[in-house]
Amino acid sequence: MKRILGITAAIAVVALATACQDDGTTPVAGGSPTVTTAPSGAGQPSGAQAPGGGQPSGGDQSPSGAQSPGTTTQSASSHAPATAGNGKCVDLKSQVVTAALGKLGGNVNDAGFYADSGTDAAIGSCPALMWVLAGTPHGTASSPWQVMLFNNKGFLGTATKNWTSYTSIVGSTDRAVQIQYRWLANQDPSCCPSGGPVVVTLTLGSDNHTVTPDRDFPTQATNPSH
Repeated sequence: MKRILGITAAIAVVALATACQDDGTTPVAGGSPTVTTAPSGAGQPSGAQAPGGGQPSGGDQSPSGAQSPGTTTQSASSHAPATAGNGKCVDLKSQVVTAALGKLGGNVNDAGFYADSGTDAAIGSCPALMWVLAGTPHGTASSPWQVMLFNNKGFLGTATKNWTSYTSIVGSTDRAVQIQYRWLANQDPSCCPSGGPVVVTLTLGSDNHTVTPDRDFPTQATNPSH
């Protein structure tokens, strides 16, 4: 009887762990990194920018790759991140970035992705959480985009499981990246989305591996067919 109870308890633990993994809003490409769900009660007011991880909307958002006062960055003598090259923390043509692009798979018409832009900081001032915005070759704002995330050791994964359109990076700090999402609504022409904007702030945890959004991703952007 004790043996049966022990096996039953073990199965319950495994089932609970699996359920937690499946409940995540942002499964990450590339394997092992963890992206947790948004905090409970984080709403999605339509057409309003989300608070940037405690930062007022339109307030303390730093330019992409810039560091906020008081954040901790690498010293000049620190080891350069795996993405580094040509004096920059993120070299868009580095082997690590190229390999990460290869893990994204195809998008519309089976086209791949290319590294459009990324964290613009010099080696010695590298943030703990770095980003690369991956776009569609010869595409437009309405074409597929993905936000790839990196720590010092390499690729963490993508911000969302599915690619999105009209996606941009609007700010970053040492441990956070702010991503803006827009989408077509009310029969908008492809040039001019009226949905959003919604800004989701992704923050790197103390384990330098887990990334947590400050709110739910807008499903109008991540799953427009539903």
